[in-house]
Amino acid sequence: MNNQNWDDIRYALAVSRHGSLNAAATALGVTHATVLRRVAAFERRHGCVIFQKNPSGYSALPEARAILSAMENVEDAVLSVERAIVGADRSPTGRVRIASTDSLCQLVLPGILNRISALYPGLELSLLSGNNHHDLSRLTADIAVRPSIRLGEDLVGERAGALAFGVYDDGSSYRKWMRLDGALSGSVPARWMAEHVRDEDTTIGADSFLVLQQMAATGVGKAFLPTFIGDADPRLRRAPDMNPEIEVPLWVATLEEIARTPRFAVVQRALVEYLPDALGR
Repeated sequence: MNNQNWDDIRYALAVSRHGSLNAAATALGVTHATVLRRVAAFERRHGCVIFQKNPSGYSALPEARAILSAMENVEDAVLSVERAIVGADRSPTGRVRIASTDSLCQLVLPGILNRISALYPGLELSLLSGNNHHDLSRLTADIAVRPSIRLGEDLVGERAGALAFGVYDDGSSYRKWMRLDGALSGSVPARWMAEHVRDEDTTIGADSFLVLQQMAATGVGKAFLPTFIGDADPRLRRAPDMNPEIEVPLWVATLEEIARTPRFAVVQRALVEYLPDALGR
């Protein structure tokens, strides 16, 4: 298979997964026109039609599902080869992409990465910020710094302490709870709220603890925040009537196939060593 065929398959699979040209383009880091052109090229080359356009976006035609299933098998095989190549690289230099939450990326990890870069100048470190989990099996990142009760079956790693959470507000006598939306809706604090807070006692929500921090400081409501965010903000106070004492393990993880690659291993070790002190724990 040549590179052009593989690229066309990637574009078609992205449209299938995301349901629109724009969403697929965003995921691939290209333009809407590029996705449209590559999918059309695949259909033209093979004399088939894969998608139908409808008001909600693009969906696969029933007769094209077998084609997309075969494409997924091709993708799995190509990614398996790429992971094996990365895992076989014995060089202690090169690119290392660390994915983590927006709050850890902004407030904790920059200083740690600066220390790692000084120790290992041959590394090209990159910090990927976002609250949705990267799928490391697709090589979108190399290392994940992830708060989670447990690691996924495809990952190996070590605990680097834990994230503690508290309830914060601006000191007003009564505030409703701010919702944990989007990627935060599955978090441990969100599950606690689902069990203890009535819907009528909630107000505006957000998918970022950094956004919730700013809203709490301006009086919108009270919010669960990691203590390294809430305790450091002089505008906030711990809600005196709420102390659920929630802690979530913080993992530094990667794929088993690449865990022994020297450049990933040294970064993992450094992250596990430095994170507890950076979080004040």
